[in-house]
Amino acid sequence: MQLKFDWMERLFNGRAKLLVENGQIQTRNLHSLRMSVDQLEMRLRQNGIARISDVKYVTLKPKGELGYELMRHAQQVTVGDLERLLQVRLAAPPELHTMFQETAGQRHPSPTDPKLQ
Repeated sequence: MQLKFDWMERLFNGRAKLLVENGQIQTRNLHSLRMSVDQLEMRLRQNGIARISDVKYVTLKPKGELGYELMRHAQQVTVGDLERLLQVRLAAPPELHTMFQETAGQRHPSPTDPKLQ
């Protein structure tokens, strides 16, 4: 029923609460959850966030998990970002022999005995 009707999902699971918006703590929502700013900061530090001002949004999901989105200046850089910045494509790494080559289509050099098949 929860999958079919949104109101049933909200009734059984509840809704996420917004705790931080654009680096500003939403104290009204913190008080309604009976959570202190220190507890929020501790949960953010556990997720690797050092400053609240680096966070765009933080929500507390119904099952107690924190969801967050970092501001653009605080997000991690990816290889794709570096390639665009440097306007360079990194060369593909040299092929190394791995144990997965056999399952990827390369078979053993010796054929299997027909009696064993």
